[in-house]
Amino acid sequence: MENRFIYLDNAATTKPCKEAVSAFLKAAETFGNPSSLYRLGIDAEKLINAAGNVITSKLGVERRSVYFTSGGTESNNTAIFGAAHGHRKLGNRVITSRIEHPSVLESFKQLEKDGFDVKYVCAGEDGIIDIDELNGYLTEDTTLVSIMHVNNETGAVQPVDRLKALMSKKSPKALLHCDCVQSFGKLPVEPKKWGADMISISAHKIHGFKGTGALYIREGANIKPLLYGGEQQREFRPGTENVGGIAAFGAAAGAYRYNDEEMRGFRSRLAERLAEKADIVINGSAEHNSGSVMNISFPGIKAEILLHALEAKGIYVSTGSACSSHDPSPSHVLSAMGKTKREIEGAIRLSFSGPLDPEDEEYAVSTIASEAAKIRKYM
Repeated sequence: MENRFIYLDNAATTKPCKEAVSAFLKAAETFGNPSSLYRLGIDAEKLINAAGNVITSKLGVERRSVYFTSGGTESNNTAIFGAAHGHRKLGNRVITSRIEHPSVLESFKQLEKDGFDVKYVCAGEDGIIDIDELNGYLTEDTTLVSIMHVNNETGAVQPVDRLKALMSKKSPKALLHCDCVQSFGKLPVEPKKWGADMISISAHKIHGFKGTGALYIREGANIKPLLYGGEQQREFRPGTENVGGIAAFGAAAGAYRYNDEEMRGFRSRLAERLAEKADIVINGSAEHNSGSVMNISFPGIKAEILLHALEAKGIYVSTGSACSSHDPSPSHVLSAMGKTKREIEGAIRLSFSGPLDPEDEEYAVSTIASEAAKIRKYM
């Protein structure tokens, strides 16, 4: 039988593109410390600045407002703890949603332990947060609202462009943070248009390397740094920069081409074809989806069994967030959406970086449906 390799777990990570690899190798040759004053260091610093210019042009912000980090988790932690503790004298309430990435939810759980008044907004069956509930939580002593742009398990696009208007009326001192790890490069990420004070992004979701991310912070926002010990990145994020990862991030961001309309069509077609061949439930609304993620439940099947059956056929999917793949507890995202236990236990995530070619699409649909049918016979 012909060996197949169909990778459908791009929300977990993507394969580095040739442009990113080339930029990384160039940086390996330009190995000077970017803080050094001689030519080798200056050349390394130029690579960082060139990558920074690409990233900031995509965000539509100033270069000095973007800081490179080790990834989305560090960016989220820095934004959340830096804002909450930096503004604690102004108020003690902070708000997030129940469908956030673990790097956000665990940060807010820690804030609860630190004595903050944390409010968690629910989501509906479509995977979209309840904006009326969020509005009800806003008070004068609210200092931080953190809501993701695109959900990593369902692909649901959250109404982040509507939040600042609500906050300005009821919580004028509050800062808005948006985790845009799953949307940067795929959808317009527009911090100035949204009024977002902080934006988190990551390289390895758009064909860069793992271990590199960035955090946008609006000029003038009072964010307390988490790290100390050096003058790099205006002393906010000290430590010798990951020149290779940053250069590759800029190259990947410049090279990545993603057609949202095409991907939404591809996702809808895939969902329709799977529904014709298998008993499935699509988790989340097609209307408010990025096109890059599809979450499907096969009620009556254990998702982990299906995952390994598909792996044996050369198809790679996941059962949810890569950061919680070893957590035996049910998906907190699907639970927040009101999904049943059977739906949650049988849920897999397909995530895309581009459409499949027709032959691979046919193979994927047929194989997923047939393997699910085989497993269902024995469950």
